[in-house]
Amino acid sequence: MTRSQLIAKVAKDLDMPAAQVELVLDAVCGDIIQCLAEGEKVTITGFGRFEMRERKTKAYTNPKTKATSQLPPVSVPGFKASSLMKEKIAQSK
Repeated sequence: MTRSQLIAKVAKDLDMPAAQVELVLDAVCGDIIQCLAEGEKVTITGFGRFEMRERKTKAYTNPKTKATSQLPPVSVPGFKASSLMKEKIAQSK
């Protein structure tokens, strides 16, 4: 499902204008991104938790030159689904 398909579906489900749903979606996503950038975790009960995760330094070999180097540690966003979400997905199969 794409972003525009999600907006259209939520607008239809809630009988709201798509433009209004788009504003809400943009605000929610923007706030989640801002919290993650500040190092905060974002927990949505029944859905899951967004958090920044640290990737450790790791060795890297360039396949063309065979040169070995180290990739520096980096923070990446991650998501962990709640147990309720996992149960609902399992039930719908």
